[in-house]
Amino acid sequence: MMNGLDRDSHQNPSGDEHQQVYLKELLLALRLRGVPGPRIAEALAEVNSHLSETGEDPSEAFGPAKAYADEVVAALGGADAGTSFWRAALRWTTPVYGLGGALGAWLVIDGARALALDQRGVGGLPAVVSLAVGAAILVALAVGLVRLTRRREDQVLDPRSGANMSPLPRWVVPLMLSVPALILVLAVVVSLTSR
Repeated sequence: MMNGLDRDSHQNPSGDEHQQVYLKELLLALRLRGVPGPRIAEALAEVNSHLSETGEDPSEAFGPAKAYADEVVAALGGADAGTSFWRAALRWTTPVYGLGGALGAWLVIDGARALALDQRGVGGLPAVVSLAVGAAILVALAVGLVRLTRRREDQVLDPRSGANMSPLPRWVVPLMLSVPALILVLAVVVSLTSR
């Protein structure tokens, strides 16, 4: 499946791999600076259009991707990259996912340990309950992360075609969902082999 950036290089034989790499670096730099998805899409389309028309090298036309991203942020009247990073890091989702992941993993590990030793889990919970609650938390967090990355209002959609310019690779969702499953399987294996 081709995304909006790749599709243009296949339609335009003059589009080279360097241009695609530059556009992906720019997308990442803008995303890390907290630029909204629709504005990122506009910036990418403008750069791509200019490069397609002129055939210029992206680094010569716009400078390094990170420096150009700073120019875009400045033109939007936004904060500097450091402030945007900390603002993103301090959103409510960051501590929820961090603490939730730690709690889920702790409950799974404690439940597996308690199950292996025929003891009760944390807070006097039966070992199986501790294990199940921990696994449920981890699965809920994985599903929440997938949904968070697919929010339509902040996607980078090509203004010309509406195609997603930064789709998640197909392997990301299975990987995110397999982490809690792997922790659960490892905990069960540890509990069975410890008996």
